[in-house]
Amino acid sequence: KMVQELVSGPSVGMEITSCDSQIEVLREFRNLCGPSDPEIAKQIRPKTIRAKFGTNHIQNAIHCTDLPDDV
Repeated sequence: KMVQELVSGPSVGMEITSCDSQIEVLREFRNLCGPSDPEIAKQIRPKTIRAKFGTNHIQNAIHCTDLPDDV
């Protein structure tokens, strides 16, 4: 279902970087995205992208990997 959702409409790919080597970009981006389940995000991280715009675990507004190999 997730792949089907990802290809069902327009997508924007981004490479997120920082000029400041002290900033852990991936960690900060994950914090901005919030938990992958929007219902959990609404309870514990209500200001995150997924809490604000996600509708369910599949349609969670934004994809952000949590796999170390994907970095």
